[in-house]
Amino acid sequence: MSVSHADVIIIGGGVIGCAVAYNLAKSQVKPLVIDKAGGVGREASRAGAGILASHASTREPYAELCRASLALYPPLAEELIAETQIDIEFIQSGSIAVFSTDAEKNGLISLAERRVERGFSAEVLTAAQVLELEPAISKEVIGGVRFPHDAQVRGAKLAKALAKGAAQLGAQFLFGNPVTAILRKAERAVGVEVNGVAHYGDTIVIAAGCWSGKMATLVDYSLPIEPVRGQMVLTESMPPLFRHIIDGFGVYLVPRSDGKVLIGATVEFVGFDNRTTLGGIHGLIESGTTLMPALAEKPIVQAWSGLRPYSKGGPYLGKLPGCENVIAASGHYKNGILLSPITGKLIGELITTGRPSMSLEPFRLGKT
Repeated sequence: MSVSHADVIIIGGGVIGCAVAYNLAKSQVKPLVIDKAGGVGREASRAGAGILASHASTREPYAELCRASLALYPPLAEELIAETQIDIEFIQSGSIAVFSTDAEKNGLISLAERRVERGFSAEVLTAAQVLELEPAISKEVIGGVRFPHDAQVRGAKLAKALAKGAAQLGAQFLFGNPVTAILRKAERAVGVEVNGVAHYGDTIVIAAGCWSGKMATLVDYSLPIEPVRGQMVLTESMPPLFRHIIDGFGVYLVPRSDGKVLIGATVEFVGFDNRTTLGGIHGLIESGTTLMPALAEKPIVQAWSGLRPYSKGGPYLGKLPGCENVIAASGHYKNGILLSPITGKLIGELITTGRPSMSLEPFRLGKT
């Protein structure tokens, strides 16, 4: 009987797991990606709005990680369409965070001023300037801040493109059954068990989103990640009502290239319950149409929810203490799509050279 063996086994087939697989495969490392779902990007990757934004004004490690990942997107989008013929719909339209109260105004203008002082982009807009850029926006808006480098992609297409690119370079994928055990010898993991079958590998990467904590328990490690439900509504507007990503009134609006408009998203700590609810959808529609009244006449195309991996200290990137060849790449919360390129790059470098190009120390497990 043949024995399955991979250089690296990646638990999780979302954008993070696929980004790790893609980067490894480009380095001639053959990964095996395993996911309990029926295909790639079926959970948070599919459910996310795909906003690529980094508004922090500091040079703290997390802010730098976000900026570094955003900078990787333009060449990555071109690379993926050339290699896979999948357009991830990278659109650098910029975003506008609007305000309707003095408290919101003071907070956003202070953020904008700090960003400009530190060499980052931000543009304070008057109410008239906001309306000139986006005439359909609510007249309740008294101003805003424009972030010109913000962008968006389609999360599900990104996961598919990364997976296809990895597969073309030798990566293998196993879908439809969960990992039920991580096999160990002493302090090292030697493989995983799926549907009663052992699959062996030299390194294990846990990139299972909000299920990563459950995977870590298989090696007796507590990885503090919990699910947070995010509900969203999809409508459509042809011709398009607006071109920027708009953030305000407790929601964001994302104009997609196909004429659809995303209204998102709730933040609900309800465990692994990913049902849509009348209250959640009602709140999104109410806030979304307050922000852009013309949307009230548009049809509802779809409503859905997804579970995002929240971690107070995350994301967690690096080796699990006590099991040196098990690596975590999870806990990205709302920024999994944004952070997938840099996560794939750094985890790939950690595995292939042991020397990531950015320090993982701020994101290591077990840090105090």
